Amino acid sequence: MGDDDMFSSDLTDDQLKTRLGHMSQTPCQVIFSMADEYVPEYVDKKALVERLCKAMGGAEKVEIEWGNHSLSNRIQEAVQAIVDFVKTEGPKGWDDPWH
Repeated sequence: MGDDDMFSSDLTDDQLKTRLGHMSQTPCQVIFSMADEYVPEYVDKKALVERLCKAMGGAEKVEIEWGNHSLSNRIQEAVQAIVDFVKTEGPKGWDDPWH
């Protein structure tokens, strides 16, 4: 991996909104690995995840502390966040597998 910023931290808020704003009508969750080894050190991860969620129209933010890029060291936390999100934001009125 080079020094390229592949995480959009160099984009303006307007550019992020242009790219992600179409998701504002869909319930979304952003899970961010706060110890992602591929995010350059100079990137403010907390600010970036906040900007991404805002650009998506208020997506739910989940910050996994000490999580690596694949979250392989925080699987349980990641899965629980996803399950909680689906329970809250998922379809209603059909056979809910969690009830």
